[in-house]
Amino acid sequence: LVDARDLQARALLLHGHAVRIMSLSLNPLANPRGTKLVCEICQKSAFSQCTHCRVTFYCGRDHQAEDWDSIHSKVCSLLAAIRTPKPFLNSSEQRRQYEDKQASKQRQLVELTSTEAQRLLYDGQYVRALPAAQLSLRSATELYGAGTMELIPALVVLAEACIGASQLAKAEQYLSQAKWSALQVGTECPAHLQSQVNRVLGRLNIVRGNHIQAMVHLAEDVYYSSVAYGPEHIRTSGGYFNMARSFLTVNNVPAALSLYVEVLSIWHTFIRQFSVEDQFPATQPVPVGQTELVGYAGPGFAALEQELDEAQRAEAVFVFEDILHTLRTGRVNFTAPQQCQCHHTFSVLSLLVGKKEKATEHCRLALSLCGKQDDEEQFEDLSRLNRLLGSSHAQTRTRPSQSMTPEN
Repeated sequence: LVDARDLQARALLLHGHAVRIMSLSLNPLANPRGTKLVCEICQKSAFSQCTHCRVTFYCGRDHQAEDWDSIHSKVCSLLAAIRTPKPFLNSSEQRRQYEDKQASKQRQLVELTSTEAQRLLYDGQYVRALPAAQLSLRSATELYGAGTMELIPALVVLAEACIGASQLAKAEQYLSQAKWSALQVGTECPAHLQSQVNRVLGRLNIVRGNHIQAMVHLAEDVYYSSVAYGPEHIRTSGGYFNMARSFLTVNNVPAALSLYVEVLSIWHTFIRQFSVEDQFPATQPVPVGQTELVGYAGPGFAALEQELDEAQRAEAVFVFEDILHTLRTGRVNFTAPQQCQCHHTFSVLSLLVGKKEKATEHCRLALSLCGKQDDEEQFEDLSRLNRLLGSSHAQTRTRPSQSMTPEN
C-alpha cells in the first residue's frame, strides 16, 4: 500500500504544477465576460496595452509602434484623463462639472489629432497620418454622436489620408459619410464644411482621372469657400491651387498659370499686411510652434504666427513648394516680379516653420529678382529680412521633445 502522506505530497506537487501552467496561459488583458478590448489601429482583439496611459490597447507591437509614431506620443496623457473610468460623485453639481471637464478634454483631443493629421498630410506622410485621422474621427463621434455635421472635418481629413495612401475605396466611403452628414442638415450645413467636402472630392477625382468631375467639385469648393471667407482669402486660395493642378494635368497651361498667379497674389498680399518692421526688430526669443525663432520677435510676426495654425502653415509650405517645383520644371513661367513675390512669400513661410536655411536661400533669391526701382518697399523689406537672417542673432532653436519613448 502507498503511504497516505506520500499520496498527499504527490497531490500537492501536481496541483502546484497545474497552477503554474494556468498562470502562463492567462492573457494579461483578461477581462470579465462581456468586456472586449480592441486594437487602436485595426479594431481587432487586443493583446497588449500602452504602459504609460494603460487605456490604449493593441493587437501587437507593430500597431503600437505605428500609433506612437503617428499620434499617441502626443496624446497619451490626455487619453488617460479621458478614458479613465468615471469616479463616484455624490452630488449632481459634481457630476455636471466632471462632464464639462471631460467634454473640454474631448474637444481638445479632436482639435489636436486633426491638426497633427493635417500637418502630416501636407508633409506627404499619408500612411503615418492615418492613425491620427482615425483617432480624430473616433473622438469626434464620441463627442458629437454618429451622423452629425461636426464629424465632417474629421471624415474629410481621413479621406484625404486614404487618398494619399492609395486607399481610394476607403476614401470614397468616408466622403460618402461626409456628404450624407451634410445632406442631413440641408441648407443649415455651413459653407466652409461644404467647401472641405468638395475640395477632397475634387482631389479624389483627379487621382482617378475624372478631370471633368474634379473641376465640378473644385468649382463648388471655390464657391462655398468664397461664401464663407471671401474670394481673396487664403483659405479660398487652396481651391484655386487644386484647380490649377487639375488644369495642368490636362495640359491647359494658360488656365493653370492664371490660377497659380491668383494663389501667389493672395498669399503675398496676406504676408505683406504684417509690417516687416514690426515682424523683425526684436532680439528676444519668440516661441513659434515647437521652435524658438531668436531675433524674430515683434508684434507683426507674433500676429502672423497667431493667424496661421500648424496645419495651415504646413499647407502653405506645401503649396509654395509645389509652385516652385512647377516653375523649375518649366511647365509654367512667372514674370521676374512674380518670381520675386513667390520666393519672398516662401521665405517668410519657411521662417514660420523654423527652417532658417531655406528662408535665407529664398530671401536671397527674391532679392536677386527684385529691383529697387520695381518695388522699393518690397526691396527694403527683403533687405531687412536678409540682414536679420544673416545676423548672428538670427537662429532657430528646436525645443527638446516632451514625448516619451514607448515601452512594450
